[in-house]
Amino acid sequence: MTPRSPHTTPPKSRTTAVFVDAVEEGRARLLLGDDAFTVPAALLPDDAGEGTWLKLTATVTSPQADPDALRRKLGRGDPGGPIKL
Repeated sequence: MTPRSPHTTPPKSRTTAVFVDAVEEGRARLLLGDDAFTVPAALLPDDAGEGTWLKLTATVTSPQADPDALRRKLGRGDPGGPIKL
């Protein structure tokens, strides 16, 4: 863990409760009030399942890798043009 200087502000976070509405085919449908959204079920804690409540926390963080380098890497094998199915 990196020590903080007295002048460093802690990262901004937001925590909210979400309800696990369904888990199907590797996807979990979460409810936040009237809004529903899906996430990979692998993100859920091991003991979470349909009908459980989760505490969801989001924190702004620095990029874990150089986003421009990642875009270049992903674009290297892309010939451009229409997608062929």
